[in-house]
Amino acid sequence: MEYRYFPGRLRFRDHVLRDEDIRKAAVNVVKIICPQAEITYTEKTSGILAIYPPQSLNLESLKPLLPLLLEIEPKVRFYTPAKKEAVLEGIKKI
Repeated sequence: MEYRYFPGRLRFRDHVLRDEDIRKAAVNVVKIICPQAEITYTEKTSGILAIYPPQSLNLESLKPLLPLLLEIEPKVRFYTPAKKEAVLEGIKKI
C-alpha cells in the first residue's frame, strides 16, 4: 500500500481498496480517527484522500495503531480474495 502524508492531508492507494467492503471499512476507520476529515475515493487510482484540519489530529495518539497496521500489511500487499476476511478483521482491530 502506498501512503502519502502531509499535515492536513493523507492519501493511501492500493488495489485492495477496489473491494467495496474493504474500502468502506478503511474509510470508517479514518472517520473514527478524524471525524472532520473530508474523504474521497478515486476508482482510477484505487486511492483514498482524506483532507482534515491539521490541528484536529494528534499524531502521537496514532502511534499505538502502528503494530495493527503492520499486522495486516502483508495480507494487503499479497492480497487475494481468500484473504478478504483477514484484512477486514485487521481493519476492525484498528
